[in-house]
Amino acid sequence: MPAQKHPTSSYARILFRHLRLSEDNFQTFFSGTNVSYAELMTLDGTIPRDALIKIYRNAMAISDREDLGLSVGAHLHLSAHGSLGSATFSGPDLRTALMLLAKYSLTRTDFFDIGINDHSEGLRVRFVETFDLKDLRRFVTESVLCGLFSAINFFVGSGQFKGRVNFAYPEPNYGHEYHDHFGDNIAFHQSVTEIIFPESILSMPSPSADPLLHQESAAICERQLNDIMVAEAESPALSTKETLATLMAENPGRLWTLDEVAAKLHISSRTLIRRLASEGTKFQTVRDEQAKKQVVSYLTDASLSVEGIGHLMGFSDVSSFRRSFKRWFGETPSQYIARVRGDPG
Repeated sequence: MPAQKHPTSSYARILFRHLRLSEDNFQTFFSGTNVSYAELMTLDGTIPRDALIKIYRNAMAISDREDLGLSVGAHLHLSAHGSLGSATFSGPDLRTALMLLAKYSLTRTDFFDIGINDHSEGLRVRFVETFDLKDLRRFVTESVLCGLFSAINFFVGSGQFKGRVNFAYPEPNYGHEYHDHFGDNIAFHQSVTEIIFPESILSMPSPSADPLLHQESAAICERQLNDIMVAEAESPALSTKETLATLMAENPGRLWTLDEVAAKLHISSRTLIRRLASEGTKFQTVRDEQAKKQVVSYLTDASLSVEGIGHLMGFSDVSSFRRSFKRWFGETPSQYIARVRGDPG
């Protein structure tokens, strides 16, 4: 699914107001970004994802509340989700609402790939990070799931959800608060964040079902999603392999690890491995290819010794460089230099 480069600004705007900030004391909220107060307050505006991440971290520092995600998430009512919210509450039942939220979530933000599939108890909704959220994992998960539970409670009534909720992180110090938001059947430290919906509630009708409004709102969501996809097609991003090669080429002298590259690209290591596999390659293969190109460029300089080249490549000792060199080229640096430069090394 294409990445949404500029998520809606509405969630940052709600967070700004939740912190009770004003035009006179907002500087810390925007620190490290190019976002202005006027841009934030523009309806239907967008914020680059990196800026939104920075704003979230700033907000956590300002509030100094561990449970900020739960606190602000409780204010993410259906009306906060624009046309997607309208399509949700005007639909016929909860199952339809969940399908809509999963299908069109990209029109609001792109922190998770939301997948829905049948489960022995009813329906499973999974939330897989599109990149490694790191220190924001709890905050983002809490706010997103609280927003979803606003829709659930709209259909079944507050406190009436009897399904299960699993969280892919340890229980926080304020874990007891989760029961107020997500019900009694909660588990932490699970392999994935997911909600299991019992079949009995999926057909719960919407209290505000409106076929015409539902059709119109869903059509707007479809156009918004299509616009995102068209924009991606018109400005195709580099492949993961090309992005990785470019990153390494622009940062010579560094021995990148898989985890470092994944963090730099704002994705998980597993996602990076999966994307490279879909392109028919592996991380080690791309790194070796780029390293070989880099070494060859250094070898054109006859003034550089083997030790000097190893240092420029980021190796702390020449023996490690020699071993890697032989793996890349099938011969030792001295043999290669003698063959290419006509220099006995």
